[in-house]
Amino acid sequence: MKKKIMFLITSLFLFCGCTSIQQSSYESILDMASSNYMTAKNTYRSGYKYYLPKGIRIVNQRGSNEIMSEGNSVYYMYVDYVSYYNKIKETYKEVEDVVYSKQLQKDEKFGYVEIKNTSNDKYFIEIMYNYAKIEVIVDKNEVEKALAYSMSILSSIEYQDNALRSLMGEDVLSTSEVEHNIFETAQTESDYLQIVSEYGVYEEKEIDPDFIRR
Repeated sequence: MKKKIMFLITSLFLFCGCTSIQQSSYESILDMASSNYMTAKNTYRSGYKYYLPKGIRIVNQRGSNEIMSEGNSVYYMYVDYVSYYNKIKETYKEVEDVVYSKQLQKDEKFGYVEIKNTSNDKYFIEIMYNYAKIEVIVDKNEVEKALAYSMSILSSIEYQDNALRSLMGEDVLSTSEVEHNIFETAQTESDYLQIVSEYGVYEEKEIDPDFIRR
């Protein structure tokens, strides 16, 4: 019953309450999304698992790097299980020359969020939380929804220590995965666009729905 209630709350918040979400502050959206993360997981990877909200599709997955799509928005996620395994922590210093900058902390989980204007008047969102980062570029009216989706995913990540211990026995740092320092923010959106472009799924105007339909 508890899982059903949490599922209902999260579903209503993320997918039915778009109007109320747009009227909410960034801080309240982040707090609610991190508090109501799903205990049930539906996406499984080597060393961790997480909940992928309905409405988001996985376009490409390679190691710890994933590209997701929702509407015309492309989300890039990198899970840094190496830093998690080694319990690395760094402090984020909030900045003033961006649209929004906030340090995140809830219990043992920590991170930050930054929102910047891009060169074409869109918004570049970076959220690092729970040893993973999501980056996405959206229109102004999509910012609140992107924050809710991103924080919901990152909050739901559950690491599996036994599996990670086995993975850490391998030379994980010599793999062909994209190198990405989750503790550093990008200076511009170009870093994000370059990463997504290398995967061959980003288009400036829109994403062909036939390409991502599974």
